[in-house]
Amino acid sequence: MRRFILALLAAALGGCLNPPSERDAPRYFVLEAAGNTPRAEAPRRATLLVAPTTAAAFYDTPQIVYSRERGTRGYYQVNRWTERPNRAIHGLLIQRLRESGAFARVAEPGSGLRADLALRTHVEEMYHDAVSRPGTVHVVLVATLEDAAKREVIARQEFRRSAAAASYDARGAVSAFDQAVGEVLNDVVGWVQLQSRREAMRAPSPSAASFAHATLTGISVLPAVD
Repeated sequence: MRRFILALLAAALGGCLNPPSERDAPRYFVLEAAGNTPRAEAPRRATLLVAPTTAAAFYDTPQIVYSRERGTRGYYQVNRWTERPNRAIHGLLIQRLRESGAFARVAEPGSGLRADLALRTHVEEMYHDAVSRPGTVHVVLVATLEDAAKREVIARQEFRRSAAAASYDARGAVSAFDQAVGEVLNDVVGWVQLQSRREAMRAPSPSAASFAHATLTGISVLPAVD
């Protein structure tokens, strides 16, 4: 009888430590971005370099992260991503930037293109909050826009999105991840467009730059008359 009671207690404690409902057969999920990409209102004739997306150490893995208790994190044991989420997000971000038409070219490292701007992104958090059923997923992405030539930071912003899981399992969480990631990427694309326009307005026009250079060299330049 004592052994039976101890066995029940062990099973109960084990259940408390398990992730949300999982099937025995391994399943691999593709991270996708839900929703459409808004088109840019004022495209720029510039080249944007998109650096590989990095991730905090605990999230730099193909395992799906969950939380059953506040302040803790764990990994789904059976269900996984087909690739590390930060790598998937990098490809999805490039796709959305190209679809937006905001820049003349959206390049990757190694493309050989000379970039005007560089975008760096970092996955700070990405997990299924399963404290209560069916739970909510949270995605936190930090974006940094730089002047590629000067290697100076133009702007940095943290983006947060959450989405309710459809069910208390990996499939329900993955569907919510797709939604949250799609919203975060659209936020980043819109932010990059805004910061790019602001940077273009701060930069001197070619004619103004020529006038300033001529003034510094002591050459008098008169405006052209049609």
